[in-house]
Amino acid sequence: MAKEEKGFEAKIKAMTTGGCACMTGILEKKASTLKKVICKGCGKVFRTNRDTEYCYDCQKKLKNM
Repeated sequence: MAKEEKGFEAKIKAMTTGGCACMTGILEKKASTLKKVICKGCGKVFRTNRDTEYCYDCQKKLKNM
């Protein structure tokens, strides 16, 4: 059975049993791997999964120097 079919069947089952589709585990939220960083060059606040202290624009400027 395809993954989409299983999800569809779970939604239908939740509707018929009076439960909410969000209670069946279909719509679980994943923890984000992004962290909030403030650029040391310009002060811009951005999110990244890389280990850096500079935004993309400032990294380009530093690389070209």
